[in-house]
Amino acid sequence: MKIIKIVKQICSLPKKTIQIVDTGVNNEIEETYKYFVKWHPKYKIIKNKTIGVMLYDIPKNLSQYEKEISGKNSVSYYSRRCQKFGYYTKYFKQPEYLKELYEINSSSIERQGKKMSASYLNKLDPEKDFENIKYFGVFSKDNILVGYIRLVVTPKIFIVSKLLGHKSYLKDNIMYLLLHNLIIDLIENNSHTIDQQVIMYDTLFGASEGLKLFKKRNCFKPYKVKWEYIKE
Repeated sequence: MKIIKIVKQICSLPKKTIQIVDTGVNNEIEETYKYFVKWHPKYKIIKNKTIGVMLYDIPKNLSQYEKEISGKNSVSYYSRRCQKFGYYTKYFKQPEYLKELYEINSSSIERQGKKMSASYLNKLDPEKDFENIKYFGVFSKDNILVGYIRLVVTPKIFIVSKLLGHKSYLKDNIMYLLLHNLIIDLIENNSHTIDQQVIMYDTLFGASEGLKLFKKRNCFKPYKVKWEYIKE
């Protein structure tokens, strides 16, 4: 019965065609596209990131966004609560926070019921500063980095490649403030664009119930996606 339910859910998903525009800054955009359309290692009949892809159409203004994330037990509520504890967000340079990033990654060897991959538990090397890779962090009132998003930036889609928080601070709802403030920034700095922009946060299937709820509260919805790669 569970398999039948999943099949029905997949068949009912709305469809989107999304262009991944590669401006040639580095090879990450091309490698990301290749991974998305590569056949899934376990489920051989589908590709890695084409079914149940969690997307959010970024609103053109803040008032629309705030309406979508307000209410009881909402993103807006948890974000305000987190700010009252003194947390704040900002962009940062990855090489300047290697120690803090490692401490966040290794603060729990298991997340969402799954063991963390070895790549998260190893010491980090500094990344080169490319304009299409952004790090956005949430900091404690003592200016300690306690959570971060690694964002891949393209003209039409923003891809959350990593989103992690330090286990000891999760109870303060730091992840809600983190993602909330990132989307606010994207709205404020990209509302002038003509094309509809979207942000992607992995997929629905394979996520724990808690993570599914987090994505739902943050307005992400599952789609069947056809990817188009464009090299500029």
